[in-house]
Amino acid sequence: MTGVAAWLLIHSPLVGPATWTRVAAELRRRGGAIVPDLTPALAGDGEHAARQADLVTVAVKRGPIALVAHSGAGPLLPLIAYRLAQQNVAVTSSVFADAGLPHPGQSALDVLPPPAAEQLREMTVEGWLPPWTSWWPAEQLRAMLPDEQLRSLLVESCPRLPASLFTQVLPTLSEQELGACSYIRLSSVYDAFADQAEQAGWPVRRRESHHLGILTSPTDVADSLQDLAGTAGDSPVQSPSGGTTSH
Repeated sequence: MTGVAAWLLIHSPLVGPATWTRVAAELRRRGGAIVPDLTPALAGDGEHAARQADLVTVAVKRGPIALVAHSGAGPLLPLIAYRLAQQNVAVTSSVFADAGLPHPGQSALDVLPPPAAEQLREMTVEGWLPPWTSWWPAEQLRAMLPDEQLRSLLVESCPRLPASLFTQVLPTLSEQELGACSYIRLSSVYDAFADQAEQAGWPVRRRESHHLGILTSPTDVADSLQDLAGTAGDSPVQSPSGGTTSH
C-alpha cells in the first residue's frame, strides 16, 4: 500500500476505542495509525452515524489513509469514506475485520437475525441498553480475555448504548470511495460475512482467533493488515451490498 500516510482504525459503536489500542501501537511502530473516539456520537437520539462520521473526519488531517473497521463499524465505512472524500482525503483501501458489511437503506435491527433483534428490544430500558460487555456471560468474556488488565480495559471503556443506534437507517451511498476492499475473519460467527466478501472477489484472510482478537493478537492482526495491503489492485469487483468497488 505505497503512499499510505496512516491506518485509520474504526472501533465498533458498541465499544470504545480501547479495542484498537494494541493494534494501533503495533502499526505505529511500523508507520502510523489513527484511532478516533466515536463514543461522543452516542449522546441523544437519531443521527448517530452522521456524528460518528464527523468525529472521524475531524481526526484525520491528511491522506491517503487505509480504513479498517471492526465489528459493528463495518456498515459505517461507506459514509466515512464519502465524508473523507468530501474533504479531499483519499481512501486507498478498506479492511473489514470480523465486521458486518454495508447495509445501505437499512438499520441494524433490519439485518439482525430475529432472535438477536428481539433480545435487544428486551434489554432496552427507557431507550437505553446496558454496555456491550454485560451482554456476554462472564465466563465467555474471561475465555476471550483471560488477562485481567485487558478485560478491565475493555469493560471500563464500553459505554451505555442508545436504542436509536440500532434503529437508525444508514444512507445509500456509492461504495466507490472505499477503495480496495478486503476481509479478515477472526471468529466463526463472522464466517458468513467472510464468505460474502470472498464471493464478491475480495481478498480474505481467515484466522483462528475470536471476536476480540484485535486485543489479544495485535501482531497477528497487524501482519494480516499489511499482508492485505499488498493485494490492492485496480479492477472493479462486486460489493456484497450490490454495487461495485475498486479493487
